[in-house]
Amino acid sequence: MRGLGVDLVHLPAFAEQVDQPGSRFLQGILTPREARHVHARAAATCPADPSSALARHAGGLWAAKEAFVKAWSAALYASPPPVDPLDVDWREIEVIHDEWNRPALALHGRIGAACEESLGAPSTWKVLVSISHDGTSAIAQVA
Repeated sequence: MRGLGVDLVHLPAFAEQVDQPGSRFLQGILTPREARHVHARAAATCPADPSSALARHAGGLWAAKEAFVKAWSAALYASPPPVDPLDVDWREIEVIHDEWNRPALALHGRIGAACEESLGAPSTWKVLVSISHDGTSAIAQVA
């Protein structure tokens, strides 16, 4: 990536949004693979309160997706965004994990195509991502 993005998520507010009756927020931002990962991590890290742990882990992924959009925008400084920020399909920015739980990003669909068109072939750039949680916050940085 040729830009830097960071995003901070206040987890109690994020949990409120996720826990609203009838909320489909997570289905709109997480891929099926991400949802499986988040549920597995929540169950493993906090079996007594999986709802709170769910928001914690999903909030980290949400921060990474937001940070990616910011990094991409920074890479295109002084140029219009190739995708209107209101039209982003968040499931096209997927946080994947390797066997040691290190995060990376996989871009799909319109976002992947627009990123390639604006930055060049993915072999010419790399996206680095870091996600952390502490207390009531989750933070992600993408470069």
